[in-house]
Amino acid sequence: MRKYVRATARSAVLALLPLAALMVSPSAQAEEKVITNGFEGYDMQAWDSLTGGDGLTGFENGGGAARSGRVNGWLSTTQGWAREGTWARFGTNIWNTTMCTAEIYVKPDQDLQFELRVWNPQGVKLATNAPWLVANGNYQLVRVTWHAESNNNAFVEAILGSDRAPRAVRLDDLVVRCNN
Repeated sequence: MRKYVRATARSAVLALLPLAALMVSPSAQAEEKVITNGFEGYDMQAWDSLTGGDGLTGFENGGGAARSGRVNGWLSTTQGWAREGTWARFGTNIWNTTMCTAEIYVKPDQDLQFELRVWNPQGVKLATNAPWLVANGNYQLVRVTWHAESNNNAFVEAILGSDRAPRAVRLDDLVVRCNN
């Protein structure tokens, strides 16, 4: 009788081991991919600039205007537009169901509308957000969210336009996150 009880107990424990392993080990863990660019060091070289009309773009190094670090970007225009953008390259494992968010801190010199856009490598706009920002002397977070649609890379751009009124913003601390 003792042998039977031991054998039954041993069998029950062995049968439960795979179940315990499933409970302890994460099966389909979410993966977060994060790209950051705060204009510091080599990050500054990753930014691409375009302008139209009297638009200007640039970087300030060590002037005390950065949100963090020493360097920030800026856009300025009175009659035209200015844009700075950079690629977020994730490599692999970006699926159709992957949600991504781009965030950048913006410090406007005047009350204005600012736009944050995201494009896929084929030039299709994936998302845009164009909030009105109040010039309160602080950096403000601007965010846009999109479905990655299996694109492993996205181009994120900050845009400022104007129609004969001076407009300027400082930019810092871009973060792009994708969650599977």
